[in-house]
Amino acid sequence: MNKQHTLLTLATTAFLIVLVVLVLYMNASTFHTYKIYESGTISYENAKVTAVLEERLEPAEELPGWQVGNQKIIVKLESGPMKGQEITFDNNLSVTHNIHVKQGSSVIVKADRPEGASSFYSLYNYNRAPGLLSVALVFAVLLILVGRVKGLRSAAGLTIVLFFVIAFLIPAIYRGWSPVCAAVLTVLVVSLFSILLLNGFSSKSYTALAAVGIGMLMSALFYKMISFLLLVSGYNIGEAQTLILVSRATGLKIGEVLFASVLVASLGAVIDITVSVSSAMYEVKEKQTELSSRELFRSGMAVGRDIIGAQCMTLMLAFMGSALASLLILMTYGAQLNQILSSDYANIEVLHGITGSLAVITAVPVTAGLCAALSQKDLTKKGSKLKG
Repeated sequence: MNKQHTLLTLATTAFLIVLVVLVLYMNASTFHTYKIYESGTISYENAKVTAVLEERLEPAEELPGWQVGNQKIIVKLESGPMKGQEITFDNNLSVTHNIHVKQGSSVIVKADRPEGASSFYSLYNYNRAPGLLSVALVFAVLLILVGRVKGLRSAAGLTIVLFFVIAFLIPAIYRGWSPVCAAVLTVLVVSLFSILLLNGFSSKSYTALAAVGIGMLMSALFYKMISFLLLVSGYNIGEAQTLILVSRATGLKIGEVLFASVLVASLGAVIDITVSVSSAMYEVKEKQTELSSRELFRSGMAVGRDIIGAQCMTLMLAFMGSALASLLILMTYGAQLNQILSSDYANIEVLHGITGSLAVITAVPVTAGLCAALSQKDLTKKGSKLKG
């Protein structure tokens, strides 16, 4: 069995490497490189503030802690054609663009160097890349310290998820692939490697994979029904007008983008609940081998019911939290309740939340049923071997 697992692990690792190479090759190949705005003379370069020569600032009205005005600064460029050189320019702070810097601040400089004219420099934003890397490192360390081997596998699984979404799904959709096909492929790959990393090659993994597949199929069916009832599609999303311009050059299929986003958004919750329920059920079966399939199914449903409430609440609160600022803006325009309830934005958020929640709800009996059936087969096989 150990030899079989080793071979499966090597084959899976080789398969993952091949997929990663194919994705990288796809991104390196000459596909559509359409851009709405051409900015050949503009670049964004890393820099560090070496001195603040002058500062004329005053508190911004009704914005505690913010200041508006002007700074005269010197920055040393750390990337680009003028790397290592120092430049001096004004940094204007307003209510809408407020980048207050001091000596030693890491920033991103917007450099405009048109041919035959003077170069122009301005502050684009703080350089947040080091901070993001630090946050990711702290997250990974805590995950590994608390989860140990499982935590390390979870970190690896999360890396795979981010890679395939950023390096495959988004570029593929942008270049005219069917968002539905691209999303399905991403879901299959992410589910396969995430679950195998968490539980290895075991009955738990196979059960969870089957349950995730059925759960995502149910998610697709729920999406079709709810989008039909609410009369929404990818053409109703706020970015549709911009994407129409892109679609003319790249063939991007706008109508399917919303479906792809719902499918990917539902994936995490479905994987979570299927792995949780299957792990609990196999643990119960190992401790209570005399349980019948029906009793095991009931145990799985009991565990699943406890998780369903928390998962559905998590999904709905996540979408409501992301919509909070937009809802506040709608209120400032004096929008009435029936306006908000009938708006494209509100209905798309409802579509996201309800579809994911329904996928989670249906994943519980599916997982419980598969676990009960497969675990009973495992015991039957073991009993036959013992008798033999």
